This record gives sequence, structure tokens and C-alpha cells, in this order.
Amino acid sequence: MDLATRLSLLQRLKQTSADSDWRDFYAKYHAVILSFARKQGADDHTAEDVLQETMMVMMRKLPAFDYDAQRGRFRNWLLTIVTNKVREAKRRSHVDRMLSMDALSGDEGDAWEKKFAAENPDAGANVEDAWRQSLIEEALQRVLNDPRTRPETVAIFRACALENRPVAEVAAQFGLKENAVYQIKNRMMTRLTEIVTAMENGQADPPSAEE
Repeated sequence: MDLATRLSLLQRLKQTSADSDWRDFYAKYHAVILSFARKQGADDHTAEDVLQETMMVMMRKLPAFDYDAQRGRFRNWLLTIVTNKVREAKRRSHVDRMLSMDALSGDEGDAWEKKFAAENPDAGANVEDAWRQSLIEEALQRVLNDPRTRPETVAIFRACALENRPVAEVAAQFGLKENAVYQIKNRMMTRLTEIVTAMENGQADPPSAEE
């Protein structure tokens, strides 16, 4: 593994701010941010706005960010930024709709603000769950689409882990012993967990051996 792979993606961005590293960051997180925004009720256009605004904030504030992977600070920091951008985008959407109907004025504006706050609480557990689910979905796509993983390995993992088919049935289909199927499933699940952890810590994906 080379030095650039071992170093945290965040550390590389803080040290050099190279365009290639920002492209890596965008490639790593754009699908996660879009998925999370949609889970919070944003439509496709609003989700794209959230993504672009989040990237702008990251580029502006990352140099001053105090990185500490062991405390999970990057995960919490990024989640806070994206959550705030979703809330701001949804608020703008509500305002635009109300203004278009000439319905926002005087006391009605105050009433609307209270109504919006009541309908959009910062439900911590739900937000955390949605973010984690978005990370898992993206990690799963990377595991399944990794060109270094043999198609048969992907097919076995899909059958036993995603389709919940009995291990004995999967083993019979592929002409393997049940223990071999368990090993493949466990290796792929370990890889999935490693990718999620790397994304939570702002690190490059760990290298994967050919499956």
C-alpha cells in the first residue's frame, strides 16, 4: 500500500488541497449525500443543491477542521453540515412555494416558521439511521461493483446475504461446501464494514485482495 493510500483522504486535502483529492472526495461521498438528502424528504433537485452546497462548505472549512478519527469527529462534522443544508434547502422550498401564492406576510410568516419547525424537528436517531443507511448502501455498491472481485463471489454473496437464501441451497447451486459459502459471506461482510468505517473517518477505501 503506498503512502497516499495509507494517509487519510482528509489529511491529504488539508495538506495539499489538490484537485485530484477533491475529485476523490466527491466520488467517495456524493452518492451518500444525495441518498441521505432524499431520505430526509428532499426531491432530486433539492438533493443536488444540498450536495453542491455541502461541497462548498467542505472546501471552505476543511483547512481549519481538527481531524480526530478515533473520536469520530469527521463523521459527526459531515453529518451536521449535510443535515443543516437539507434543512436550509427544505426551508427555501417551503418559502418559495408560499411566496408564489402570496401567502407569506406579517403574522403568517411567524406562524409558518413555527409550523416548519414543528414539522421538521432534528430527530437525532432518525437522522443518524438515515446517514448510516446511506453509507451502507454506497459501500454495498462498491463491494458488488469491485472489478477485482470474481463474479461468482458476488453471486454467492448476493444469494446468501442479500436474498437470504439458505446456505445449503447456495452451496449446492455453486458446487461448494457450506463452510466455503460462509467464508465468502464473512469476507464480503468484513469488506463492507471496512468501507463504511473508512467513509465515517474520511479515509481512502482499504485495499481489497482479489476474491
